Amino acid sequence: MGPVPAGANPAPNRGETQMNTEVKRTYPVSVEVGFDYCDDFKTWPLWYSSMTEIIDPEDARWHEPGDEVRFGYKLLGRRIEGVAILDELIDGELVRFHTEIPTLPVVHFAYHYAGIEPERFELRVEMETEEPTSFFGRTVDRMVMPRALERDLRASMDNLTDIFAARLFE
Repeated sequence: MGPVPAGANPAPNRGETQMNTEVKRTYPVSVEVGFDYCDDFKTWPLWYSSMTEIIDPEDARWHEPGDEVRFGYKLLGRRIEGVAILDELIDGELVRFHTEIPTLPVVHFAYHYAGIEPERFELRVEMETEEPTSFFGRTVDRMVMPRALERDLRASMDNLTDIFAARLFE
């Protein structure tokens, strides 16, 4: 797959991409409540499927480009550690970031928030993996990793449905 046109991908101005996924859901809370909950890194392990922990949360920052949050994640039955790096944040509207996990391709995310009604918002998430560069990546990551990441993203969006419907964020 060649370069993705600017504006169509979650992190413009990059080279080769392996997989693009978009998931959209509507939730029964205001966009402010939804944004505040989803963007609070301390809540991520509560709803993001396979994220096991935030590592050293007292050292984490998530306010401006370059801020980082270290996390534990279970991928294909194995615990790994990675870092989420904030690329762009527009309060209540957009969060772009990428994750770096040793030996795996970089994954880019864009979380788009839109208020629909006073107590309903839509969350659209774009996820894109960069082309693996290692031999292992070219053989295994092309087949297995994108499916696992997409499955986790969809399960995470479903988890948010349950959390917001049951008002577990309060």
